[in-house]
Amino acid sequence: MIPSLSFRRVAFLAAGLAALFSCGPTQEVTGAEDGDEAASVTSNESALTSELSDEATQPMSASAADLAASAGDRVATHLAPAGCFTKTVSGATVTFVLTDCTGPYGLVHLTGTLTAVYARDPAGGVDVTITGSGVKANGAVLDLNATVVATQTNGVRNATVTTHATGTGARGFALTREGTYDLSYDPTAECLTLDGSWTTTVGLKTASTTIANYTRCKGTCPAAGGSLVHTTRAGAAVTVTYDGSANAAWASSNGKSGTLALTCSK
Repeated sequence: MIPSLSFRRVAFLAAGLAALFSCGPTQEVTGAEDGDEAASVTSNESALTSELSDEATQPMSASAADLAASAGDRVATHLAPAGCFTKTVSGATVTFVLTDCTGPYGLVHLTGTLTAVYARDPAGGVDVTITGSGVKANGAVLDLNATVVATQTNGVRNATVTTHATGTGARGFALTREGTYDLSYDPTAECLTLDGSWTTTVGLKTASTTIANYTRCKGTCPAAGGSLVHTTRAGAAVTVTYDGSANAAWASSNGKSGTLALTCSK
């Protein structure tokens, strides 16, 4: 007859077996999730900065106040439903108070207060400083502090964004992020593409992410061809490669690999 085991011993053995079979890929999976989370949060942030900085086609004679007034009117026509926001324009500054708005660039459930301050860049583009506290968008919550240099060529909008942001991503990870990235937006296809790098701090540890050709179109998962390399807080490098589906492949510098379920839908 097999001796009976106490609940405590059974729980202890179960915990030991779980640790034995899960300890291998956990760090790498977490690194892949961290990297994808950082990319997703940056995609949300770039959607906001793109929408608020699309004044590059205004003539060079336009003053900072003209740019702000134009931006206030333009953004107001892009948000739905009617009555989901208020705007205040004061000189070169526009302040939006948003409540569950939907907008371009794939933005949904956009809530919070955003302030944008405009200036004409000497090179012909538009400089915008964007701040926001507790801004909710696409499942992420962000405190934003970004500077944007925006231009437009052949209908494609381009911007270089320098950012300091804190918040919580759609996976629930709290983070602080600093870096610089380039974005382009094709309004016909409604697709954003990101290239750049940043550091992400969670607690007392810092990780870094470099992203290349990360493209997200409205209502889709990241497009095929994009990738990122995330150096984890423990020093391991994890590469995430996107194929257009709701899953991405990852491979670590120690030879391990797997797939990652993305927080998107197809």
